[in-house]
Amino acid sequence: MLFLIDVETLDFKPLIAPRWVATLNYRYVRNAVAVRWIENDLLAVDFDDDEAEAVDLAGRKVASLGAHYIGRVARKGDPAELFVLAFLDAKRQSLALINPRTGERKRYDSPPSGKLMDVAFDDEGALRAATTVNTTFWTARTTISQWYRSSEQAEWQLLQQEPVTADHWRPLYVPAAPDSLVVQSRRDRDTWAIFRYDTKTRTETELMAGHPSEDIIYANGLGNEVFHRVVTNGLEQQTHWFDPRWARLQATVDKALPKRVNMLSGDPLTSVLVFSHADVDPGRWYVLNTIAMTLKEVLRAAPRIRVDAMRPMRTLRYTARDGVVVPGYLTLPDATGAQPLVVLIHGGPATRDQWAWDAQVQLLALSGYVVFQPQFRGSTGFGATFERAGRGQWGLGMQDDVTDGVHYLIDQKIADPNRICIYGSSYGGYAALWGLAKTPDLYRCGVSFAGVTDIDALLSGRSDVNSDPAAREWIRFQLGTTVTDKPQFEAVSPLRQATLIQAPVLLAHGKYDRRVPLSHGLDMVEALKANGKTYQWMLFENEGHGLIYVDNQRKYFHALLDFLDRHIGPDAAAGSGQPTSAVPGLPTAQVPAD
Repeated sequence: MLFLIDVETLDFKPLIAPRWVATLNYRYVRNAVAVRWIENDLLAVDFDDDEAEAVDLAGRKVASLGAHYIGRVARKGDPAELFVLAFLDAKRQSLALINPRTGERKRYDSPPSGKLMDVAFDDEGALRAATTVNTTFWTARTTISQWYRSSEQAEWQLLQQEPVTADHWRPLYVPAAPDSLVVQSRRDRDTWAIFRYDTKTRTETELMAGHPSEDIIYANGLGNEVFHRVVTNGLEQQTHWFDPRWARLQATVDKALPKRVNMLSGDPLTSVLVFSHADVDPGRWYVLNTIAMTLKEVLRAAPRIRVDAMRPMRTLRYTARDGVVVPGYLTLPDATGAQPLVVLIHGGPATRDQWAWDAQVQLLALSGYVVFQPQFRGSTGFGATFERAGRGQWGLGMQDDVTDGVHYLIDQKIADPNRICIYGSSYGGYAALWGLAKTPDLYRCGVSFAGVTDIDALLSGRSDVNSDPAAREWIRFQLGTTVTDKPQFEAVSPLRQATLIQAPVLLAHGKYDRRVPLSHGLDMVEALKANGKTYQWMLFENEGHGLIYVDNQRKYFHALLDFLDRHIGPDAAAGSGQPTSAVPGLPTAQVPAD
């Protein structure tokens, strides 16, 4: 739901609630998914059915804003003439200026072709630079194009065009200096940084802000080319202020709220909103009165979470067998000595975990398990070299990084070598199953939620990755192939190597999963059954690529904890490190729709 909160009285006023919408063909629940201020009495709200609306502070619709709200346009002229920029269509190919009070629309000139990915404006609110993505019909090749125009009335010129697999820069801002852009790029460096770009020579000419080992993931205050701050994201997120007043406020808040990520916004002369979160806290909002220098809590993200009962998340780095240094996160239970270990592998794989409160991590740690989250090669956010090292390494170097991290924890006397389970979702589910097949002596059990079981099926089946030309080209690039190479994929696909799996497996899948279709789970069940393996199967009939219904989450996590307790928990039989043998008649759980 969307609420309006009075920070003085702490009164909560509901504005927009989810509601059923009926069309000629089907019914669906309409949810508000994003909100931003337009003016003090007007909000822009994006909904999950590709519609955006301007609403007043009573939650009433004032005007339609197309499919997606971009932002307010600060234009010269009559200050009463208020316009915002929005996408008119869900494919983000048509732009318009819209009066949010009357609904009046003016078509906006956008680049000649392709779907808009990024846009950049000048100080007058004119769209002057854009990034588009376009797939050629005859070749199915996808390209990223960079566009620029010298003024709002000038023709668009193509600055650069590259394959979708290239490291393309993105425009952030168009400064007053002619023939100039401010862009985010990592060309000729390992981390994402901010540069000045010359549109005449089509080169990056000046490093404006950069960190040698951490990506810049956010920057603001680019107007007039003066940074207010940048945010970097290494193993822990850091804010770097260039404005002395803001820097002092940040230091004051960090001292009052230590060992947390504290994000500030507002007016440093009057009041500042602080969002503060940590590894043990989902987050809470404060208002800082900068005149009286008082800090008042106004809202908690999850008020029933007992912060003092949560387990802290550590950061670590270890060295893989080929010398690559691998980052990771480690959360320990309230116990001493070597404990049972759950290896929790993120999806993607071109993504990463964060130093933050994680419900699943806390659930496992509070249940007595060490939780290890390896950021194996190919994970993003740790430099271009590390990310590129994962290309073509599904089941190979990426999996070895996981294995080497487990051995590191065993050597450090943190993990009990006889009680280790590997677990993940999506790509993580693939890695969990492949870990059972590749290193069967290491794990006593494995859990795969919506996991890829056959790489060739992912590339040739009805997944949404395979149906999108750009996504298909990107995943093939990541896998190190431009055409389906079945022998290569068969060698590292759990479905094709199910006979190697020795430990019990918990498999779960949503019936309407479009990212990793249900067939991956059903085929794996058949392969395990045919090879006499021990498995437990959970089918969630009203879910997709994940669990959104609380009741289904409850059922799944009860089953997960029961499975872990049975195989690596306190009452699990101590062994020599070999997996448990098959248990005849292990129940198969069919979870019906509510």
